[in-house]
Amino acid sequence: MGGIGKTTLAQLVYNHNDVECHFDKRIWICVSDPFDEIRIAKEILEAFKGEALNLVGKDYILQQIHSHVLGKKILLVLDDVWTEDETKWEQLKNSLKFCSLGSRILITTRKERVAIIMGTSTANLFSLHTLSQEECWSLLTHRAFYGRTREECENLADIGRKIAEKCQGLPLAAKILGGLLRFKRTREQSQSVLDSEIWGLEEAERDLLPHLYLSYYELPLALKQCISYCAVFLKDKILNKDELIKLWMAQDYLKGAQCEEMEIVGEEYFDKLVMRSFLQDFKRFELDSGITECKMHDIIHDFAQLLTKDECLMLVNNGFEELRVDSCEKVRHVTLIRKEAVPTDPNIYCFKKLRSLLVDSSNHDTSSLSTSLPKLFDQLTCLRTLNLSNTLFGNSIEELPDQIGKLVHLRYLNLKHNRKLKKLPESVCELCNLQTLNLTWCDSLEELPCGIGKVINLRHLENEQTELSLRAMPKGIGSLTNLQTLKVFVAMDTGINSKASTLGDLRNLMHLRGQLKISGLGVVCDVAEAKKAELQNKKGLRSLILDFTDSKRLLLETKDDVRLLEALQPPPFLEKLEIWGYSSPTISRNWMMGLTKLRHVSLGFLLSFELFASFGKIAIP
Repeated sequence: MGGIGKTTLAQLVYNHNDVECHFDKRIWICVSDPFDEIRIAKEILEAFKGEALNLVGKDYILQQIHSHVLGKKILLVLDDVWTEDETKWEQLKNSLKFCSLGSRILITTRKERVAIIMGTSTANLFSLHTLSQEECWSLLTHRAFYGRTREECENLADIGRKIAEKCQGLPLAAKILGGLLRFKRTREQSQSVLDSEIWGLEEAERDLLPHLYLSYYELPLALKQCISYCAVFLKDKILNKDELIKLWMAQDYLKGAQCEEMEIVGEEYFDKLVMRSFLQDFKRFELDSGITECKMHDIIHDFAQLLTKDECLMLVNNGFEELRVDSCEKVRHVTLIRKEAVPTDPNIYCFKKLRSLLVDSSNHDTSSLSTSLPKLFDQLTCLRTLNLSNTLFGNSIEELPDQIGKLVHLRYLNLKHNRKLKKLPESVCELCNLQTLNLTWCDSLEELPCGIGKVINLRHLENEQTELSLRAMPKGIGSLTNLQTLKVFVAMDTGINSKASTLGDLRNLMHLRGQLKISGLGVVCDVAEAKKAELQNKKGLRSLILDFTDSKRLLLETKDDVRLLEALQPPPFLEKLEIWGYSSPTISRNWMMGLTKLRHVSLGFLLSFELFASFGKIAIP
């Protein structure tokens, strides 16, 4: 039975301190349907190596697993297994045979037959039972009555208990209905949930729980669009909150009040979906920070796919059925799963009204896509979202064709990890609606287009790990006044390159937030130009990295960086500061004392260790 708490219980076991200490290695794999033995084997091996791998060939991967498990006591959790085909499991099981005595494999499944086929003895089967009515009522009230007075709770208790009975003992149902009732302030509103006609659905239509329908239909249109869009992701995918908001933004779902920024509206929508239990398995970067990652329960993912069965498709390029023309007309969002290293399948071109194309290259790198990109850009001109991100290692796209400029509706372009990409065509500057450009780990990228200033709607330029290859920033960067994310700015001194940006071009980027790294400061001498950057006025910045390192400079006499550092006074709300390659032995006391929110300071590649003494004299709040 779905939603009964199998995965939750397995997580409690997996994360228990005694379990962690008992095993040499713990590995958690989300299996789902279909049972992809190559992906599962690859993820097990990656767990041992601690990094993403660009490997092909099942036999080789299984041999590697065999060598890594040898003599180790391991716990392997296979979550949400469906396959009843024993042959798909046999080879993987054989590769695990030589782990140490006391190793365990824990499986969660809705079918007892699956557990038995995978080798579970009857004595080791643990069947979860539904919650009692009192347990359901307790879980529901924890969410529904949070923050209410005792009088309010008592007034709604009789209706709430009847609604709790509708949960049929399922924890997920209690959480969802509790999240729904949280927004019902009167008896009449709560009674409308109890009296809903959805409870009378035919049995065949109730596999995905009427509780989901009730909560979904209560949502405003924009929130319905946001949760439905998640059907385009692979099941069990880890969803980065900021990326999810940018994808919603690209589809024009974030239409809040005129005074609110889209990103703030997106945060509010995300929080509302969390409160209604549409999202779960939250991760935080730091203990006191907000949610950074989450997942969607597999039942809720199935529900989202049901809602969007004509609009969202998962396509696999190792041969799929020919699509009907009428279905092609309705499709708006596609994830292409690349099982083979071949160009894009011809069927993709029939989706003339496609708005999202997410290419999953976890099995094969993006290099084989290159020949199909010109035609792709020529024909799918309605695209708003295009994800061509790559695996971290291996070959990649080396250049984008000029036809990219035809995607005039494009708002989100992800080229992350395309490590052989050296430059972007100038036609990218024709993408006047572009909001997000992700170039993270494109560490061969030498330059950005000269006309980048024409992309006036750009809000997020994700260019982390490009500073070693980027020669400079183009002059037009200062015209991008909507920019909120700029991970790296490569500084250039005045008079060196007339087409390159200098520090003063940062002045108009008043909406920058999050993290900013300024590299290349080792060649900058113009203090007046640095003052023009007005970093102290960029109140949204929380992390600042000032990089003075320069390979040529290490061989020369050091210069005085004190005045340059003073000119780059950070904003008062800065929480994290890193300074690399700073040559001076002192730092301004006033410069530091203004940073009352600072929690983290890092100094690296120093040319003078006397700076540590200077910091010792400054009491950082």
